Amino acid sequence: MRKVFATAGMAAAAVLVSSGLTACTAEQAYCVDLAGFAAAASGVDPTNAADYGKILDDAKKVGANAPAEVKDDWQKVIAFAEKAQKAQGNRVELARLSQQTGGVTTAYKAIATHAKDACKVDVPGIE
Repeated sequence: MRKVFATAGMAAAAVLVSSGLTACTAEQAYCVDLAGFAAAASGVDPTNAADYGKILDDAKKVGANAPAEVKDDWQKVIAFAEKAQKAQGNRVELARLSQQTGGVTTAYKAIATHAKDACKVDVPGIE
């Protein structure tokens, strides 16, 4: 199922890029970046703190261009990913972070809903 999401995300990005968007809107640019993020996040479990470190760089790129509706949600995901990346290898800290995924999972779900509605992109990881 995750491969389907990744393939769909890459296809959406390819369609947007190949359609000759020379003066794309900020939302279109966000959607292209989001499709790339969706492909990169195909193996991420939003309830596993350690997985957030894997998406940090991509999340920062997409979050920087996020529309107002999800800007705060992206900041929550990025802040959590930064903590998870710092905790890599520290099982105690990762376990502590894993107990705090409620707020970030909610933010991730809001991003996924907005992605589907505004960009027609499926962000994987929410089951």
